[in-house]
Amino acid sequence: MRPEIRKIVIDPAFGDAELPHRIAEKLGLKPEFNTKDGLLDEIRQNPGGDLFKTAKKVLFFTENKGRFLKKCPGSKGVVCCNYYTINSVTGCPYDCSYCILQHYIGNNPFITVFLNKEKAVDEIVSFLAENRFLRVGTGELADSLALDHLLDESGFFIGELAKRSLFDRVQFEFKTKSAEVGRLLEVKKLYPDSSIVAGFSVNIPRFSSHEEPGTASVEERINAAEQLQKNGVKVAIHFDPVLMLEELFDDYMRLIDFIFSRLDTEKIAWISMGGFRHTLALTETIVERNPKSLLLRGEMFPSDSDNKLRYLAFVRRRFYTAFDRRISSFFKGRPPLYMCMEKAFMWSDMKMPFPKNVFGGENEQFKCDFGC
Repeated sequence: MRPEIRKIVIDPAFGDAELPHRIAEKLGLKPEFNTKDGLLDEIRQNPGGDLFKTAKKVLFFTENKGRFLKKCPGSKGVVCCNYYTINSVTGCPYDCSYCILQHYIGNNPFITVFLNKEKAVDEIVSFLAENRFLRVGTGELADSLALDHLLDESGFFIGELAKRSLFDRVQFEFKTKSAEVGRLLEVKKLYPDSSIVAGFSVNIPRFSSHEEPGTASVEERINAAEQLQKNGVKVAIHFDPVLMLEELFDDYMRLIDFIFSRLDTEKIAWISMGGFRHTLALTETIVERNPKSLLLRGEMFPSDSDNKLRYLAFVRRRFYTAFDRRISSFFKGRPPLYMCMEKAFMWSDMKMPFPKNVFGGENEQFKCDFGC
């Protein structure tokens, strides 16, 4: 089921923008006009049962005065995969219990859509003036496809890359917890030479139903992934966050079997795995907003580099080793598998190829502070 949008609000400075009016008409809504601060005051005065849940049903259209294209922030002391992000939308219609965006409730709880996305394309062009290749995606602060039927992010970015003949230099990933791939399929037909990757975040059914309300089931996501593969779109699979609890171990092995027995492994771009980690501040938010969450079960300890709480190294190593072996059994050679937010010692313990070997050498700007 598609996320519900109840309100379209346009920054008065961009009242004539075509996109929000077109979406409002499609949804049968009357667009409203307000500033960010004015909208925030309005939602605070009428928060409903939960301010965050209320705000997630609001699309606010304005401009981004900062940069769009940024290096994935990662964490201090971890091996980086050299991924870049474009934050053309901030905020998500889903309400996952582990989402760091919950900390933005105070100043930006609604879904903000930036109308000056052409600037993001200009930044890509500037980046490529000094670099040969770019691996980029839009799923850091939003779900890339959940609202694609309204926002057409996929059509815009792939269309702009086509105008500039950049398909051989840009690999664009759309990360999602939805099964909303209709527009992406249309875009691939329009631009068959485009280098598109649809990245699906996946987790065990018990986790998805409790911690990711409103998202597509894992079966729906894999059905969508199959459909994309059959139409020439490569997919990525992201096992993140993995709850590394012994009682869930067998569930994760069954999940791996389900996914890779269904998908064409030759059409999988990459696979990531990352244990659940979080800031101490998020703990209070989880307890307050999701008191029955599975997230805080199990022992976790702060890292000495970024103070994020993580499972102990031997627990992570056990799960990563099992994931690696099980996933590898479905591939003829080494799977394109990497770990997210892990230090160099874990890569060494796992005897896993560093990210530059997973993604290839096309990006001359690949950097790693750990000699990888």
